[in-house]
Amino acid sequence: MKRLLITTLASLSIVLSAAANGNERSITVESRATNLSDQMIRELRLNNYQANKVREINMDVVAKMMAVEAEFKGNQELIEQKCKSICSERDVKLENVLSTVQYNDYFGDRPNYTKFDKEFVAGAGQTTDNAKSLANNTTTNTDSNTIN
Repeated sequence: MKRLLITTLASLSIVLSAAANGNERSITVESRATNLSDQMIRELRLNNYQANKVREINMDVVAKMMAVEAEFKGNQELIEQKCKSICSERDVKLENVLSTVQYNDYFGDRPNYTKFDKEFVAGAGQTTDNAKSLANNTTTNTDSNTIN
């Protein structure tokens, strides 16, 4: 009986400590890259080949960005500068994967994708309704482009 009580209390303390640390969830490269890739796949209406390539590219880019963020933690200006360089590399790679129309849509929406990624990180990896707002914004941009 005492063992059961001790085991139960130990389990309860582990669960409570895990819940208390829940706000400090770490975001993995995979979850961050997948979140951004899924958004891009939906918004740019990518085919399977393009989707797989975008996932590969974003996995590489996010890994580099997270390494920079960890290495230069506390120096936001340097992080922004290095991440901008990394994103420029992504732009070149995406230009070879996306159609001209898709790339133009992507290029015009880069600030929105950056914001979407930052909100994902700030929310400790929880997806939000920001995907819907980005979708609405992109749809509006696409509609205005087709009218012209």
